[in-house]
Amino acid sequence: MRATLPNMQVAVSTTRPFHSALLANALLKHGAQVRIYSSAPRRYFRHLDRSVPITLVPSLLQTAMHFFPIGASQAALNADSWLYDHSVAAVIRPDDLFIGWATASLATAHAAMRRGARFVLDRACPHVDFQQQIVEQESAKLGIAYRPQPAWFRDRQLAEYAEAERILAPSEYTRATFSEAMRGKVIKAPLFGRCAFPAQTHPERHAEFTVGVVGGDPVRKGYLYLLEAWERLALPNARLLIRSDAGFAHYPALHQRLTRLSNVEFVGYVPDINNFYSRCDVFVLPSVDDGFGMALFEAMANEVACIATTHCGSSELLTPGRDGIVIPPRNADLLAEALLSLYQQEELRRALASAGRVTAAIGRNDSSPLYDAAIGTLLDSLAAPSCVIPEARPAKA
Repeated sequence: MRATLPNMQVAVSTTRPFHSALLANALLKHGAQVRIYSSAPRRYFRHLDRSVPITLVPSLLQTAMHFFPIGASQAALNADSWLYDHSVAAVIRPDDLFIGWATASLATAHAAMRRGARFVLDRACPHVDFQQQIVEQESAKLGIAYRPQPAWFRDRQLAEYAEAERILAPSEYTRATFSEAMRGKVIKAPLFGRCAFPAQTHPERHAEFTVGVVGGDPVRKGYLYLLEAWERLALPNARLLIRSDAGFAHYPALHQRLTRLSNVEFVGYVPDINNFYSRCDVFVLPSVDDGFGMALFEAMANEVACIATTHCGSSELLTPGRDGIVIPPRNADLLAEALLSLYQQEELRRALASAGRVTAAIGRNDSSPLYDAAIGTLLDSLAAPSCVIPEARPAKA
């Protein structure tokens, strides 16, 4: 490695923006110089410091999906990830540190390491084998066929884990899915600070008690348990809003329940997601697998009382009973109980909503002391002569 802090040269590769602005801004605060490689144009990197240059690298399928209403099979997405990775590997320049997004970084990591760089992997989701086990179990419950990832794609991910010096994970939930031997190089970096913080909120109860949920993948987001709880409660004067573009009709267990529920509304694309949260009295993330789940803090910032599962990494930042309700995943009974308590107890709902907004204010607009401190820990660990990860240090101003 040619340099140590300050003035470390860092390359970041990500097909889409994700939380790369949060990462780049934190690196800058710790004295690093950053360049981002991505298939997304700069205008999509909200709150990214203007000093950070972006090198555009084609990702044909991702680009096509952005401009045209087309879907893509998982096999096509896997192939596109491989192609993007090799494209970045062909153009990346010598740097001190390469940070790449999981599933699309192995070839680039090899190219960067040949030029003297060190490799850190950003893995927002749990270990691939843990996640695939959940997908298999939930697929059976939903009545769909389980299609495992191809062996070559799994092997790429395992190689990324093995070859990375450090792995950034957003939660203890994600970190704990790695083996004990590998867990020592996983640094928890909560993705706290990506949500806009609205100046005006609407904490008053609506004429119709409204529960909202946001999430794409029905297999991992726990919709089955939410719909079971919602049907069981049969609350009068109540509505469930589902912000999702997923085709629920393709999942027999979900479709069957929805045919029996007249008070469920699907919401399409919302240009300003805060408008969605303003319709809600309660927000719920019933996830069975969610490495972090930024939607939880978006709702809290809007002063909405929240329920989340322990398999939603962002729930680790809550104090249960004070700024939110936290329950185990895959438990329709406890989910129904939590919803009923907020339906019946206006004072509890308002107290959770108010405290939740205070908690959400700790990080906003891609700036977070928790995340900044985690990146400081990462850089300190790379500079240390041993593999021991030091205690988190405060972020630089």
